[in-house]
Amino acid sequence: MTTWHLDADHIASYRDGQVGSAFAASIETHLVACETCRELVATTADGDRLDRVWADIVDAVEAPAPTASERILRALRVRPDTARLLAATPSLRLSWLTAVAVVLAMASASAHTGRYGLPLFLALAPVLPVAGVALSFGRAADPTFEVTVASPYSSTRLLLLRSLAVIITTFALTAAGAALLPQQGATAAAWLLPALALTAGTLALSTRFDPAKAAIVMVVVWFAVSLPALRPGSPPLLATHMVVQVASAVLFAVAVLVLVDRREHLGDARWNLA
Repeated sequence: MTTWHLDADHIASYRDGQVGSAFAASIETHLVACETCRELVATTADGDRLDRVWADIVDAVEAPAPTASERILRALRVRPDTARLLAATPSLRLSWLTAVAVVLAMASASAHTGRYGLPLFLALAPVLPVAGVALSFGRAADPTFEVTVASPYSSTRLLLLRSLAVIITTFALTAAGAALLPQQGATAAAWLLPALALTAGTLALSTRFDPAKAAIVMVVVWFAVSLPALRPGSPPLLATHMVVQVASAVLFAVAVLVLVDRREHLGDARWNLA
């Protein structure tokens, strides 16, 4: 391997990346065994370029392995940086999704065993996406909070993407739970419009108030409407009443308008480091 050496033209071409992959592999194999040629290449190499290449290598080696959620997002053609920030959403973790699935399964099962099972499901189903969205804003729970604040990435875009991902995931789980209910059709779908209204309302309130407090307000209001159906002697399925559905539609429309108008202020309280 050391009976021949690289000449100046070969070194210049290799340094500038102007040699084919096969010849480059041959040169690199030779450099491993030939100290003389390594010294020649070192004296002509661009120091700044070497530093950049080494920094890229260090980043690639030290970067944490992508999680299952991140790999799925990348498979869906989501940009790697966006996929990593989305995958870090607390309410997209397996533990949270498992908890949601267990709650929905228990509520669906109870709907088959007594009078209060279906009202309980219809009371719980709309608040699950609200909780997930509030948790995706969670300053204490977000492992990427400081990184995201310090980066040039748009916080509004990130929060909207996280919210959308949480809503889609939670709605899918809730729809699966609704499919197990003894009553199908309009009754089993009665949670959908309130869920959209409560989630949109939480996002709209988050343009002015802390997201966790906004979520608590929406959940308290919803439970005040839906839980009376669980009291003895109360009319069943109060949450499916037409007035509740119409009010949910109105709230959803108003919340969307507010969110569109104040979208740049989404999560201001969450991002305040003071």
